[in-house]
Amino acid sequence: MGMKCEKGSQLRPHVVFFGEAVPNIMPAAELAQQADIFVVIGTSLAVYPAAGLINYVSNSCPKYLVDPKDVSVSHIPNLTFIRKKAGEGVPELVDKLLAAAE
Repeated sequence: MGMKCEKGSQLRPHVVFFGEAVPNIMPAAELAQQADIFVVIGTSLAVYPAAGLINYVSNSCPKYLVDPKDVSVSHIPNLTFIRKKAGEGVPELVDKLLAAAE
């Protein structure tokens, strides 16, 4: 199953599998604390620990979630929820960000 190296061993993709520790989650949390804008695209905010990064972002920081699914977000301050697939929602997000920058 999957690609193998020249010695026959399984090659591992550069991903984190379910149940594995996320190697850089603490540096990511530290970066989230410094965010001026925080954008989440295509997730239900249900897979941790990555889903918890939004909790490190300051309450005053604008947050944007682009996802077509119904996601419970009432507990997230300063959030704009764009209920669309990424292909439609990201252009809308870009328009909102450009309008806010004017």
